[in-house]
Amino acid sequence: MNERMKGYIAAFLYAIIIGLVFLFTKAGVMMAGPIQVMAYRFFISFAVIYILKISKIVKLDLKNKNIKPLIVVSLFFPSGFFFFQSFALKYAKTSEAGIVNALVPIIVLILSVIFLKEKVNKKQIISLILSVLGVFYIFFVGGNSISKESFVGIIYMFVGVISFSVFNILVKKYSKDYTPIEITYVMQAVGFVLFSIISILFDRITLDKTIYLFSNMDFIVSILYMSILSTLITAILNNYALSKLDASKVGAFANLATIVTIASGAIFLGEELYSYHYIGSFFIIIGVLGMNVFANKSNLKNKKMA
Repeated sequence: MNERMKGYIAAFLYAIIIGLVFLFTKAGVMMAGPIQVMAYRFFISFAVIYILKISKIVKLDLKNKNIKPLIVVSLFFPSGFFFFQSFALKYAKTSEAGIVNALVPIIVLILSVIFLKEKVNKKQIISLILSVLGVFYIFFVGGNSISKESFVGIIYMFVGVISFSVFNILVKKYSKDYTPIEITYVMQAVGFVLFSIISILFDRITLDKTIYLFSNMDFIVSILYMSILSTLITAILNNYALSKLDASKVGAFANLATIVTIASGAIFLGEELYSYHYIGSFFIIIGVLGMNVFANKSNLKNKKMA
């Protein structure tokens, strides 16, 4: 299996996990506040990767390396993105948050062309437009059912999408200087320190409340999924994918996550699915496939010409 294919597999697994995380985050923030959820989430994810580090199961060496760029990157993702995502899911439906999340590819594409000078062809652009049109179709046809409270959540989610898109560009820029594990380790450390301070100063987490929450099996399942799979594993998968593929290609997989989110909301939370969900999802899938298939053909032509 070549490196590019491994990158695609990592991006696909990332999309599946992220698609389901909206479901678990929704459950978590309904039992505890968004800031508390973030504090627990990063405490567990950092504890896991730290244990893996000291037990030498994972190898990383940050000595004599400038980690300031990684600290800046970490403020955008996972810290910034998950912060706004948690608040978004306190107000909006999982399907609504997932639909807004599907705007990631077009923002990443624009930023990657401007700042990374990545090249995209007309067929890729058309494919991405199809995918985004699928998102907007779902959003606007179902727009009549969006409440004022949901709108607040949608705004939070949009800010999170901007944060994640900027992260994709920055981490692509620095992926040659650090390994995916090194980037992930710093990301979890920054999130742990940042949200521990915020929770102590503003949210006042108490031992009694912590014991109460962790005696609830639903909360335990939610927080473990968010901290280990969604925060830690997805960071590794995304960083790995970005080290093998263009940022615009990795970003396109965010729309697959949208379909997973909509489906999980319907299956587990009883959120209704209508015909416009299926029509929009069809265009999303076609767009994601086209974005990557046409990119591969373009790369093959360039190699032959070379």
